[in-house]
Amino acid sequence: MLYIIGILQDRGIDSDIHKVMKLMYFADREHLVTYGFPITGDTYLKLQYGPVPSFSNYVANDEITDFKGIISRSGKILNKNVEPDLDDLSESEIECLENSVKTFSSYNFTELTDISHDFAYNTSEWDISYEKIAEEGGANEDMKAFIKAQLLNDNITFC
Repeated sequence: MLYIIGILQDRGIDSDIHKVMKLMYFADREHLVTYGFPITGDTYLKLQYGPVPSFSNYVANDEITDFKGIISRSGKILNKNVEPDLDDLSESEIECLENSVKTFSSYNFTELTDISHDFAYNTSEWDISYEKIAEEGGANEDMKAFIKAQLLNDNITFC
């Protein structure tokens, strides 16, 4: 989220919360389809104006104790109070984040809402599965099987 806000600010584009959340969704979708896993690992929820990464939304609203103060808000506009740690992002993640900003940052609220009301959004009840997001993004059958295996592996714990 900090990386996206920084790119938008560098380009003189308002980093409103709706735009930032949608850019994260599109970056996650691209990375999921191309590399088999999302950038954020966040849970996307089906809200009125499209998919919202739930944990990131809490951070943007300054509701997570461990992340308090890293982002500030002025109305709907987000500002980063710290620089993103680029060591936490791989080259492929940076590529997809930048592609998302390049492709979608000029879209307005209504356009972003319409674009994000896609197959994954429309076929979900509350949380939007990565499988549906991958399908929406055009993942082939092999990639969908890989993603499904990754998700299964992520849910397995050993005592």
